Amino acid sequence: MTDFEQTRVIDAKPEVVFDIASSMSSLESWTPEGVDVEHTGDGTLHAWVSSGSEVRDEYGYVDTDRERLRLQWGGTDTGYEGWLQAEPHGAKGDSTLATLHVSFSGDQPETLGGEYSEEVDRKIEEALDRLSMLVNDRAGEKR
Repeated sequence: MTDFEQTRVIDAKPEVVFDIASSMSSLESWTPEGVDVEHTGDGTLHAWVSSGSEVRDEYGYVDTDRERLRLQWGGTDTGYEGWLQAEPHGAKGDSTLATLHVSFSGDQPETLGGEYSEEVDRKIEEALDRLSMLVNDRAGEKR
């Protein structure tokens, strides 16, 4: 199994970050370029993942745990799993430490290292950038 993880501090309370991230209507707004996600029902997703000239058509699950502020997802038969954790950050806990973690197992190219690993790291960073911008935009709308 190959794991990838990055963190980002987002200037909003963890509950706000989690609510925006876990909303099925905004999920695709923060996924990285080349990952299109469609909520297909209670706890299920359909995803199209581009890697080079290949597009993988995959089905999976999504689980939201509001109490733990944790969003988990994965492929049904792909050996891919991920999670996003929102935790209080700062002296007053009024910002969020968002951790995005993904794991690949089996013979997927992402387990081989090199350019595939670099692409996964880039996509995780892009997802955290997009989530941060989405949270900032939504917080700005409420002011």
